[in-house]
Amino acid sequence: MQLRRSWITALAAAALLSALLLPAGASAIASAHAVGKVTCFVQGGSGTLSPGLTPAGSAGGVKINFKGTLVKNQCKSAVTKPKGDQVIGGTFSGTGFYNAPPAGGPGSSCANFDGPDVVGKITVTIHWATTGIAITPTTIVYASNPGTVSGSPTDTITLNAPPGTATKSGSFDAASTAALTQLVTDLPGPTCGAGPFGTFHIVNGAVKV
Repeated sequence: MQLRRSWITALAAAALLSALLLPAGASAIASAHAVGKVTCFVQGGSGTLSPGLTPAGSAGGVKINFKGTLVKNQCKSAVTKPKGDQVIGGTFSGTGFYNAPPAGGPGSSCANFDGPDVVGKITVTIHWATTGIAITPTTIVYASNPGTVSGSPTDTITLNAPPGTATKSGSFDAASTAALTQLVTDLPGPTCGAGPFGTFHIVNGAVKV
């Protein structure tokens, strides 16, 4: 019995020492920084705009938040590191804001949102699902991108660069590869009803890095 208690005590001490040695916020299972390029298609998602879109709009810009899921097993994956790993899907989320048009006017009018509104800053994070080793998420920060919303009868949001910038970090952060987040939504196009349209669904799209 004494030997059993000593063994249990030793295990507890080892676990405590291991936890103390990990940096703050770190996980015992590290993820790998992936290299290569990937295109995945969007299964669906949802988002919000504040203020909601109306024909006349209101003064200032527009805050945007969204999240969604990538279609499983329909990614075009060319991962060169970790060797043999392949992306098969994942999830994404984004948050940020649009500035009102440079020439003036309300950012939340349907015609300006689907038109001259300019991205102030929108941060998109993609968490990847893989066939093997877990990889670090990819984060893309978009800034100063004009004309990112278009379409009729509904809006497609296409975050890309140039024009403007798209700065990547985490997996697939090579400057030579794409930095695309495309969201096909059910938001009304430039000619809209009374609104306000403050929530939306993402019905398809793609991410490409």
